Amino acid sequence: MRETALRRGLLFLFLLLGLALSALTRPLAPRLTLALSPLTAPLPAWGYRLGQNLKAALSALANRQDLYGENRALRAKVALLEAENKRLALKVNQLERALRVRQSQAPGLWAVAPVVGEDLSGLYRRLVLGLGERDGLRVGMPVTAPEGLVGLVVEVEERRALVRTLLDPESQVGVRPEKAPGRGIARGAPPGHLVAEFPPSVRLNPGDLLLTGAPLGLFPDGIPVGRVERVERSPGGLKLRAWVRPLVDLSLLEEVMVLRPL
Repeated sequence: MRETALRRGLLFLFLLLGLALSALTRPLAPRLTLALSPLTAPLPAWGYRLGQNLKAALSALANRQDLYGENRALRAKVALLEAENKRLALKVNQLERALRVRQSQAPGLWAVAPVVGEDLSGLYRRLVLGLGERDGLRVGMPVTAPEGLVGLVVEVEERRALVRTLLDPESQVGVRPEKAPGRGIARGAPPGHLVAEFPPSVRLNPGDLLLTGAPLGLFPDGIPVGRVERVERSPGGLKLRAWVRPLVDLSLLEEVMVLRPL
């Protein structure tokens, strides 16, 4: 009984305290609301602005990623266009060289062949071409370049051909001076000269240009061969001998023009 009475008394006491606190704080409630409202009012605006800024930042980041992707794609396209431009420039240069050969040396141009190898041994000076029988190349075809005569096709495989150059010791070319009558035969004299022999009556001087002539009938007439560096008479004076520097530098050749055989 005493415990029940005690519980009831405590409950009644708490009820009185609650009523008293309510009566005391009711006049202060409007003041607290007015005091806190200036502090809490900007919070929604700040939250909205923060959300908009985050949205704009994410959008800018996405746009930047798109720009990076477009930039990479454009760079790849530019690289492809530059490579294609170089290929076309090389093709145009090749066609121009072939046209010069056709116009100045021989109309019977057959093919433009890449030089894929060279024999630089002490005995032979020969070139390997990247075209062969399947491309129409045959033994006996003259080989030239815009600068002048290169040599003669002497062996042909399906995809390759061997050229005996002017500097090869087995090479023989009929030659004539550009500005004087007379004909002779030039032979290879490795490593870098030809030796041409003429009748003693031929007028020949250092610096003269020699062209292909008709004695051997292997090459079209009028193709530049080389320039005379030195002239001497053979023992007994029966022949005029000239040391000739070829116009074509074999070590720099990347492609040659193959002519129809005579």
